Amino acid sequence: MTAKIPEAELVRRTYTLRVMDLPPSVSLTKRSLLRWFALAFGIISEQESRSTIFDVLDSLFYHQFTKKTDPTSADLQAYLKSKGRKVSDKLLLYHLKRLQDSGLVQRRKGKYLFCSDAYSDKSNLAAGFKSSVASAVNKSLEDIQSVLGKLADGYRR
Repeated sequence: MTAKIPEAELVRRTYTLRVMDLPPSVSLTKRSLLRWFALAFGIISEQESRSTIFDVLDSLFYHQFTKKTDPTSADLQAYLKSKGRKVSDKLLLYHLKRLQDSGLVQRRKGKYLFCSDAYSDKSNLAAGFKSSVASAVNKSLEDIQSVLGKLADGYRR
């Protein structure tokens, strides 16, 4: 077993963000936008061939923005079945957990919803993303810059 570094216990969340082009063709379909987002936000890898996460995201978007409801896993499963998508309950819960771990989705009273900003409308997904994800990433970048400055100062002595 490999010994981990002492600072490893300080990790609260891990993000993978990809710098990607956003050509106009991506905006032509919801599915393409879902794929682009999932890849840019690190939910999937570049070699990903499975599409279940897109179906789960599609179901969440449908319930939150079309039906304006916070779905249960059973609601999400019913939507997936209505679209002819076969997703086991275990796999659905796995993807929902991954979305929760990423800070994009939260679970309240057995219902799933996109994280929202306390000062914005619940339907403002961009503000929720900024509040739950971007602020944490920006704080990490600031901390990294601070540490780099301290390292440079330490090595100048």
